[in-house]
Amino acid sequence: MDNLLISFEKKARRFKRPTSFLVVDDEQRARESLVKLLKRQWSDITEAEDGEEAISLIQQRQFNLVILDLNMPKKSGDQVLAFIRDKKINTTVIVLSGETSINKVTEAVRLGAYDIFKKPYSFDELEHSIRNALDKLHVEDEKAQIQNRLAHSERLHRYMVDNSPDLIYILNLAGEFSFVNDSVTKLLGYDKADMIGKHYSEFIADEDRLKAEYLFNERRRASRSNRTIELGLKCNTKDPTKPFDVTTCPIELNSMGIYAVDSKDPKKLSTYQGTYGVARDISSRKKAEKLITFQAYHDLLTKLPNRAMLHDRLDLAIRQAERSGETLIIMFLDLDRFKLINDSFGHVVGDQLLVEVAERLKAEIRTGDTLARLGGDEFMLLLPQPTSREQAEKVAQKLIASLQQPFYLKGKEVYINISIGISVFPVDSSDINTLIKNADMAMYDVKATGKNGYTFYDSKIEHAAAEKISIESGLRNALKNDELEIFYQPQIDVETRKIVGVEALLRWNHPQLGLRRPSYFMEQAEESRIIEQLSDWVLHRVASDLFGSQEFVNSQIRVSINLSATDIKQKDFPENLVSFTDVYGIEPGRLEIEITENMFMGDIQASTHKLQVLANKGISIAIDDFGTGYSSLNYLRELPVHTVKIDYSFISEIEHSKKGAALVAAIIGMAQGLGIQTIAEGVENTQQSDYLEGLGCHLMQGYLFGEPVKIGHFLESVTAQNSNVSSLSNA
Repeated sequence: MDNLLISFEKKARRFKRPTSFLVVDDEQRARESLVKLLKRQWSDITEAEDGEEAISLIQQRQFNLVILDLNMPKKSGDQVLAFIRDKKINTTVIVLSGETSINKVTEAVRLGAYDIFKKPYSFDELEHSIRNALDKLHVEDEKAQIQNRLAHSERLHRYMVDNSPDLIYILNLAGEFSFVNDSVTKLLGYDKADMIGKHYSEFIADEDRLKAEYLFNERRRASRSNRTIELGLKCNTKDPTKPFDVTTCPIELNSMGIYAVDSKDPKKLSTYQGTYGVARDISSRKKAEKLITFQAYHDLLTKLPNRAMLHDRLDLAIRQAERSGETLIIMFLDLDRFKLINDSFGHVVGDQLLVEVAERLKAEIRTGDTLARLGGDEFMLLLPQPTSREQAEKVAQKLIASLQQPFYLKGKEVYINISIGISVFPVDSSDINTLIKNADMAMYDVKATGKNGYTFYDSKIEHAAAEKISIESGLRNALKNDELEIFYQPQIDVETRKIVGVEALLRWNHPQLGLRRPSYFMEQAEESRIIEQLSDWVLHRVASDLFGSQEFVNSQIRVSINLSATDIKQKDFPENLVSFTDVYGIEPGRLEIEITENMFMGDIQASTHKLQVLANKGISIAIDDFGTGYSSLNYLRELPVHTVKIDYSFISEIEHSKKGAALVAAIIGMAQGLGIQTIAEGVENTQQSDYLEGLGCHLMQGYLFGEPVKIGHFLESVTAQNSNVSSLSNA
């Protein structure tokens, strides 16, 4: 039995098609025994105990195979076979019967039985018959599927040819159309009858006829035939009012020769029969290529040439200028305050403004000039053949004047200016990138000196830019190489002649230039954001120098440290500074930060809030260089200011100018009225000191009382003062 089951399994694996069985026998034990054995290989097996139940089940579902007993109550096997035949039910019937009559066997075969086994039977022979029956069904199914696929493929091919968006054609030996599909009407506007029998050359664009002679009527076979050849086909406009208007449709052509097949030797070349071709409409692709080309060389917002086209035209213009010995001008244009427009109205309105600016600028230039948009609010203008610098100046003046009239954005008048930098070929350079760079530097020079104007490139501009880069690089190295130093200048109370404060002054010990004051490097430190690192270094060095000394800690002297607008603008500035005092154990009342008036040209509300946080912690706030910036009583009224430092430039005028002396007196009087103490900077002689003291200003700083010194010398002064105080106390 085991060997039989193994054989059964191997044979079953050959047939993977899902099957369903119906076993019909009125003898229960015989039926159940057969079902049990069949279920070793197939799971979908249904039982029926008589012919009537079998017919009912066959009506309900499809069975691949029916194993049927002939002699049964109610309805016999013959009746079941007759029902299957009459109803044309697609199933296979194998008969198992105890009948030996030849008539019964003949009748079963006549009614359609596939095979007949006499009980008792060999199950191996039955299994073999089942396999054969299922294989036969499988072959018949495959044959039917193949026939269906062939019929479907033919219909699909016919449909695809007739409905293809491509023009499919066949030419006869004479080069005349013998077949065209329905797409010819949509593609070219002709009816099929207009082309059948006509020579292909009648429909070829005039400029492509020579090419078509070799390619349209293709004779080569398959792999040797042409690929992706582009031609133009004439379209039928059918407009009687325009008989001479000829439009063409660009197509991509594939064609190959048609040859008769030799039935005896299919590989043998036979007689040429004609040409089969496919013409694909590439109008959309051509438009897309044109658009892509436009996008590659134009700014999509303003439709002006972009940087790539500018470079191409500039390269050509330079070559022509070199041959002719002429000059050419490059102008770098940048809108002033454009960011303010974007921030106020949004980027959509900002884009609208750029479009209108481009239109105005373009209206002021010649046809042969190139105005390009480089990006953002930057434009560049190429003047290929100016006669002189004076002509370039006139163009720049016209461009500036063109923007003087207001723009209307969201119903509001908006004014915008432009800064223009100009470089000249070959005076400033013969290299494209250098010319652009020089014009760019000249433009930034205009912005730095007032905006809304123009200037020509000058080597001094480049030297200034190079110096800025050198300073920035030098500062970064200064932090790494310990080239920074702190000097300390005492602040004196002239009534007691004691040191009550000290200002920490940053110096850069430049490797080549020696000691440099902040005025040399502070602007570049601000622009490059190195100022944040410098301020952090100063805070920690001062804390280490002073509050690491017990003599200074015991002195109660206050230290003033200069901070920049960039420092104040940092999000966590107050918290970081308070944390700094906690780390070093600095009493907040011993620390004063000095800030300039110009710092408040930004967000005064945010700055006031941050400074108030520090003031609430006990840290003093001083306005440095008071009177030299945007002095405002409103600052002094709203800000938590404790001290005003009168700039040394006013102190120096006390002796020489009544106005200067009066201004100093006014500042001191104003501060006293607001309850703010004053410190005079740059006091150099007793005449200045006496005048200030007479006005009630008792805190002074300057060479009269002590020059800036290094930490060692300053601490000696602190020690001496502490000793003197101690001696006086003991006395």
